Amino acid sequence: MSLPKFITKLIPRAPRVSNIHNYVYAQCDPSKCYYCSGKATAMDHVLPQSLAQLLPYYKFPAELLQLVPCCTRCNSIAGNRFFTSLEAKRKFILLRLRELKVRAQYAEVLSKLDNLLSR
Repeated sequence: MSLPKFITKLIPRAPRVSNIHNYVYAQCDPSKCYYCSGKATAMDHVLPQSLAQLLPYYKFPAELLQLVPCCTRCNSIAGNRFFTSLEAKRKFILLRLRELKVRAQYAEVLSKLDNLLSR
């Protein structure tokens, strides 16, 4: 018997709260992204699954154990970040979307200026 298996048999385990299986679907329109109101193509875990796996004994608030419809862009913006509430996550994503839009506008203006100057 390997040492880790032997140790796990000796140490009593606390009752495990499986956060991953406690996720529930939020009561909202499943066809629209909860964050940007675009077309929803995925479901977003408000509390990332990787964080729920790291803290299986911690009971998270029900608000964080929700699945909300979202688009892949908003889902990738949030990434693996922890937010204290669903509203905090929404504000972060909307702010980041505005930043990306402004960057795209600046890039477009700079390319037009570059074309004018290169003539």
